[in-house]
Amino acid sequence: MKPKLAFIYDVQHELRDGLWAALELLREDFDIQKHNLNDGDFTYPLVDICLGWGVFGSRVDQYITEVIDKKTNSGLCIGGVTAPNLSASRYKVLFYETNWYRPQIEQFDNIVHAFGVNTDIMKPIKFKTKVWDYITCGAFSLWKRQWLLTDRPGNRIAVGDIQVNNLTESMQIVAKLLANNVAVSNQVDEETLAKMYNLSDVCYIPSTVMGGGERAVQEARACGIKVEVEDDNPKLQELLESPIYDHHYYYRQLKSGLLSIL
Repeated sequence: MKPKLAFIYDVQHELRDGLWAALELLREDFDIQKHNLNDGDFTYPLVDICLGWGVFGSRVDQYITEVIDKKTNSGLCIGGVTAPNLSASRYKVLFYETNWYRPQIEQFDNIVHAFGVNTDIMKPIKFKTKVWDYITCGAFSLWKRQWLLTDRPGNRIAVGDIQVNNLTESMQIVAKLLANNVAVSNQVDEETLAKMYNLSDVCYIPSTVMGGGERAVQEARACGIKVEVEDDNPKLQELLESPIYDHHYYYRQLKSGLLSIL
């Protein structure tokens, strides 16, 4: 019988990204039940392992540390750059995405690199011509710094979602982009985004180190296009030079870490 695993996450939009694809592969080894905290309350099932995805201090972290039985083996996929808090000792395995972040958790005994993009979707597509010179991708927020795209020449497009809890900030960024002839698109599904990457010459991710962008950098690289980041972001610079981690690598790393705590 497969070990039972509860995957706890908190998102507004379901994505078929690298983590989703890795979890689908992980079903060969675990009986997985997914629970999105954004959907509301649920009855926590009896499982062998609880795996969360989120930053320290997030709703996911709080749920695991405050609700889940302390006897349940738990792990966390660290989806951000927040430093560990007192809850970190609750986890028997911590999964991190970049070597840039690793020093923040090196004091813990069981840390595993686990990251990747869904290369079943994010891959080169042959088009006869390009549409955009530059594309950027990410929520319209100050940490993403999309307005820097206005300094790039040619046809440009920014793809992302509006922050529902910070509407003013998002709309100010969108307004500046439109005023400088940068096209703006709402968030799109993965297949459409892969096509948009392939229809672009360069993917430009101007985020600060706090502004994410890890997945976008690797997805654009997987699509075979050039990627540019800012000089003040060593985290994303690392992902420009690293291997392109796919969902099969993500799966193997998750499996290894999870089996180590059974």
